[in-house]
Amino acid sequence: MTAVNNQNLLQLRFIQQAHIEAVKPSFDQLPDNPYADGAFRKRRYSVLKFADDAVSLQPTKAFVQDDSINTFQGNVERVYENLETSLINCDGFKHLLREFKQMTGIDDERDIEVHQFRMLAIESDTPPAPEGIHQDGFDHVCVCGVSHENIAGGELLVYENKESEPCFKMEIKDGLFALINDRQVWHNATPMNKLDADQVGYLDCFVFTA
Repeated sequence: MTAVNNQNLLQLRFIQQAHIEAVKPSFDQLPDNPYADGAFRKRRYSVLKFADDAVSLQPTKAFVQDDSINTFQGNVERVYENLETSLINCDGFKHLLREFKQMTGIDDERDIEVHQFRMLAIESDTPPAPEGIHQDGFDHVCVCGVSHENIAGGELLVYENKESEPCFKMEIKDGLFALINDRQVWHNATPMNKLDADQVGYLDCFVFTA
């Protein structure tokens, strides 16, 4: 990829598996999602601050994206349940926040928005990102793979612009930490299919934004 204004467009790390194992169980408690993507995406959403190794939950707010960014459910105020307290206070989750702050260089006062997803493969070619090739409207977007079960697909795709072919493709493996410069590049994910049609298939991940 060609650098734009000498900025990093994509940074990759792998998180130690012990930290990933610590946050995995919370995904089994994700509630149903009442919005347009609810058939195939369970989720929680919180706004946090992280300073001095302490997480502080910020007031609950509706999550809304302009329809110029999200053509699937733009201009819709969506309210989700907060991340569970047990997750927010666990060392594994704090390690993820620490990595995110280190990679982005954001200060202690910056809000970190965290989306916790279970993306279900429910039919042929289920889209993990129903809005397609998109930006999220932030400076930094980080995808953290946590778990996957009985699926093919769901790879991360990165594009130089919305009309181009993908310039990067990678499986969202457990522990993958992919930080995307959301102001400069676009992203998407490949459709998901079950390997065994009779079993549940899903991809669990966090998306951190700031």
